[in-house]
Amino acid sequence: MYQYIYDAFLSEGKYAKILSMIENRLTDLGIGGRVSRLNLFKDPRELIYEGLKIGVQTVVAVGNDATLTQVINAVSDLKLTIGMIPVGPKNEIAEVLGISEGLSACDCLSNRLIQRIDLGKINDYYFLSHLRASSKIHLRNGGQYCIRSIKDNCVEIYNLPTLNERANPQDGYLEVKIKPTLGRLGGVRSLGIFNKQSGADRASFFPFKKIFLESGDAAPVLVDNLKVVNTPAEVQILPQRLRMIVGKNRLF
Repeated sequence: MYQYIYDAFLSEGKYAKILSMIENRLTDLGIGGRVSRLNLFKDPRELIYEGLKIGVQTVVAVGNDATLTQVINAVSDLKLTIGMIPVGPKNEIAEVLGISEGLSACDCLSNRLIQRIDLGKINDYYFLSHLRASSKIHLRNGGQYCIRSIKDNCVEIYNLPTLNERANPQDGYLEVKIKPTLGRLGGVRSLGIFNKQSGADRASFFPFKKIFLESGDAAPVLVDNLKVVNTPAEVQILPQRLRMIVGKNRLF
């Protein structure tokens, strides 16, 4: 049984037509189901637990990247399959997953191409795509090593690939990238860092399973372009944690 979690912004009148078309298409495909709507007074976890009581096995986020992230944080410890129907702006994660906006996403759900995907975690918050922070961040792997980027570098951590960055969300690792932000040469001091150079740009890459982000003062870390978490923070990978319905044009 399917449960469709509608984001609150879809209550705007401009989305009424596309939602009606989506619902009709889901019915035609034989995958209609329970519709639940997010609001200020109910979080996704409460709605999903209500669905579990009546046999829901697949939860579908209807909305954008923020909707999907809310659903993932609600079901991270549950044995459910996750799907998505992108509607509205800010659907970069859906594009990486190979899920097109609107009606074609219904066909993707019906095809049920399921992949096991790693899930990132920063403190108590789960993320699917990436983290970004400034050069104030130090990265420490327990007592083994500490990485300090030089001035004017930024720190990025990827689980999913993007249109510009490679990553493998099925290898059991997150990947750190430290790169210049102002066109200067950048680098890190650490053990076993692999540097790639291209013209005036140099970036440093390395995989990890768990790392600590630290700074002299609390520094912001932007999570999936949606949420800010301040340091200190523990970042780790949860291998093969999600069962995700993806499209054949996914970027991994």
